[in-house]
Amino acid sequence: MRKQRRHALALRLCQVFSRASKQAKTAVSPFKVGDYVAGDDPFNGSKEGVVVTIKGPSIGLRTVVPTGGTLVYYDYRQLRRPS
Repeated sequence: MRKQRRHALALRLCQVFSRASKQAKTAVSPFKVGDYVAGDDPFNGSKEGVVVTIKGPSIGLRTVVPTGGTLVYYDYRQLRRPS
């Protein structure tokens, strides 16, 4: 009986810590799909476009017409709303 309770408690603690670590790794982006934003990155350059995908801290940005509507990924911390 005692071993079963210990095993159940250990299993529950493992689940709790696993869920907490997943939430800590998941970044919450202030942008949503469809938002018009501007990205500034030393490698990708400065581009404006519409957010089309969000995967963790990476945001896929569909650029505007001059570059042919390509998809460029930025870290959400490198994006801002244009003024």
